[in-house]
Amino acid sequence: MSDRAPKILLVEPDPDMVDMLVGLLRRRFDAQVTCVSNAESCLSTDLFDPHDLVIAEWELDDSDGLQLTEHLTILSPRPIILLADEPTSRDAIEAMRLGVRDLFVKPFPFQDLLDATERAVAGNELKRQHTAKYRRMRDLVRHVIRERRDLNRRTELVCRDLVEAHRRLVHRVLAHEGTRAKQIT
Repeated sequence: MSDRAPKILLVEPDPDMVDMLVGLLRRRFDAQVTCVSNAESCLSTDLFDPHDLVIAEWELDDSDGLQLTEHLTILSPRPIILLADEPTSRDAIEAMRLGVRDLFVKPFPFQDLLDATERAVAGNELKRQHTAKYRRMRDLVRHVIRERRDLNRRTELVCRDLVEAHRRLVHRVLAHEGTRAKQIT
């Protein structure tokens, strides 16, 4: 994993669950955990301060996991883990289709959630590193292409100058030989 602590947004209305999860996440990852209790707070918080991972309760007062996932993926692609009481198989499939990384059915082993969180954060960090590497490579290729175009342009100018100089030299030689031929006859 990265040297920097992951930023995790926890969306959970149950204060006891929040305390337990925050303690586990901070101990395991030394994570910066932001806690909110509803979808509106989640979206406004993440809009101004994007997080590496979102762990959210499926049933919120003002939304459900699918709606929240749709809105979060519009803001920024990042892993989302949902915690649900009794999701239907249709809901689970739709959640995965929307990009939910994992769906945990309560009660679940906290170790499984921590392992899934570790995989999600590591995968997101790797994706971030690949994206940064791709951008650097793309910028380097653009720079090389610009330099190559500039070099081609300069080479073309030098070639034009050489052709023009050669043409002038040929005219001078011909003019000089014409003058010499007149002097001989």
